[in-house]
Amino acid sequence: MSGPTTVPTGYSSTLTIQKGAGFPWEVFAVACALLFLAFLFRRVPRARWALTGAAVLALIVAGVLWTATS
Repeated sequence: MSGPTTVPTGYSSTLTIQKGAGFPWEVFAVACALLFLAFLFRRVPRARWALTGAAVLALIVAGVLWTATS
């Protein structure tokens, strides 16, 4: 098989994120879910701090998105 390889052209490698009016609320929901997971893993210090830190960052991003869209 020394010929050129073919690549399917019907596929896209880009990630599409729909940034509608509800997008800040979706980020806020992710932050709430991360805080809930941090509560569930409260006995595992590294997981608790990692999840809490990610939730705080998500809350900040949700706030920025909320002010940018209103």
